[in-house]
Amino acid sequence: MEYDGGFYISQVYATSEHEAMRVWLNALDIKPIENFSEKDRKRLIVEDFINEDPILILGCKNIWNFGLRIRKNKMLAMINIVRTVD
Repeated sequence: MEYDGGFYISQVYATSEHEAMRVWLNALDIKPIENFSEKDRKRLIVEDFINEDPILILGCKNIWNFGLRIRKNKMLAMINIVRTVD
């Protein structure tokens, strides 16, 4: 995830890109991430990525991207999903 000038990398196990989004957010350690509160994380969990669909990166295999509003109408995070097991 690229957010507010920082890059944050984690790895989760999931069976699809949509499940990976949920598992990642539930496991995300927000302590080292500036301008990302527990309240923001809980709101995103409740919203359950309703308006988010990961986009398969053209010309790549098993790499998706999606944008996520951390704070309503303010801070945007760009998240990449890379499937490492085929």
